[in-house]
Amino acid sequence: MISTKDLDNTGGKPSKREKILELKKKHTEIFKKEKVDYPKFIPRMAYKHDGELIVGFYPSEAKGGTDIYTEFVSRDYEPEDPERRLWKWIYNSNYADEYKCSEPHPTTGDKRFLVPIEELINVTELYEKQIQNKIEDFEDVPDQNSDLPIDGLTIRDFASIIWSEPVSHKAWLNKLIESIKKQKNK
Repeated sequence: MISTKDLDNTGGKPSKREKILELKKKHTEIFKKEKVDYPKFIPRMAYKHDGELIVGFYPSEAKGGTDIYTEFVSRDYEPEDPERRLWKWIYNSNYADEYKCSEPHPTTGDKRFLVPIEELINVTELYEKQIQNKIEDFEDVPDQNSDLPIDGLTIRDFASIIWSEPVSHKAWLNKLIESIKKQKNK
C-alpha cells in the first residue's frame, strides 16, 4: 500500500496553515489581554478599492457572529507591516447590507465584503498605550455623574446603541453596551 502521508508537495516550504499559525503566535499576549481563547484570526492583504484602503472577508468567515482579528500580509502570507500590528473588525450582523462587495472570484464566484481600514481597531496600539499609561481607552471616560450632550453622538455611536453592539470608537460607550448585554444574558 502506498501512503501519501509523508509526501511533501510544498518543496520544504511551510503550508498556508503553518504560515497563519506562525503569524498568529506573534499576537498571543494580545489575545490573552482580549480574553479570547480561540480568536478568529484571518490575515489579509490591505489594498485600495475605489480610493479607500480596505480588507476583504468572505461571508463564510463572518459566520458565528464573532469579531475577526487580522494582520496585513502579502499573497504569500508574509507580514507587510514592519510593526506587525494586530487589527480587529468588530462583528456587525448587518455587514451584507452595509459594506461594498468585491467582484466575484473568477473560479469560485465568491464575493468578499470590503471593510475600510478606518473601521478596524488597532488592537496592538490600544494595548501598547495602556501599558505605557498614556491613555486607558480611545478617549477620556466621561465623569459618570455627568451627561454628555447629544451633539457629540456620531452615526457610528447611534448605530452602536440601536444594534446593542460595541462598534463605537468611544471605548466608554462600548463598555457600557457590553455591560448591559452581560446583564441581559444573566
